Amino acid sequence: MSESNLAPDAELIKLAWKIAPAWVACSGGIDSLWLFHFLKKIAEIEVKPVFFDHPGVYPEERSAALALISAAAGIVLDFGQTEMAAVWAGVAEKRCYRCKKYLFRRALAQMPVAVTLCDGSHVDDQPARRPGMRALAELGIVSPLRECGWDKALIRASARKAGLKSWQQPARACLLVDGKIEI
Repeated sequence: MSESNLAPDAELIKLAWKIAPAWVACSGGIDSLWLFHFLKKIAEIEVKPVFFDHPGVYPEERSAALALISAAAGIVLDFGQTEMAAVWAGVAEKRCYRCKKYLFRRALAQMPVAVTLCDGSHVDDQPARRPGMRALAELGIVSPLRECGWDKALIRASARKAGLKSWQQPARACLLVDGKIEI
């Protein structure tokens, strides 16, 4: 948790009010779905979900993200197979970095100036294991859950308590990282 020693909910509400209005990059995973829910329903700030629809997204997560986009008048940014194959080509160790940078740059280019772009990274997402986090930092993407000390266990427990159906879905990277698709 941050230096203010507030409860995790209070800390996240405080940050939400500072960053509003916001867009949340919703992958369809529980972390970003919970963040969107929290900002919309608990912090009650102006927030819009944005989904990066690309060939590496698991079908279950695509469905969850598109359902949220539909319900919340969100935004879908489409990325095709050929486009992403070019981003993913080259040194495997740098793919996540290049991919995150490419996806988030597109969102930033389409956002109104006064809006903050957020993602669902949390404290269990270690930069040493997640090269894409460097791209997020370079682009100034805000990670409210990470900044406020939320870990995966707290996210799952809070999502369950709030009645989110996906509270126990498995953690996944993407189809490319998991070896389910080839470029």
